[in-house]
Amino acid sequence: MSLRIVVTVKYVPDATGDRHFADDLTVDRDDVDGLLSELDEYAVEQALQISENSDDD
Repeated sequence: MSLRIVVTVKYVPDATGDRHFADDLTVDRDDVDGLLSELDEYAVEQALQISENSDDD
């Protein structure tokens, strides 16, 4: 049986970019570059390390 790891991630607006708000006062994400959440980057890295160190092939 092989090891399967699932990591859910979320793209968030780039905090260093310009912020524009829609008419309903929410962040307008259409014209903003998205980035992988920093916390999700850690989760992906951990999943990769676990997979690489796994005895299952």
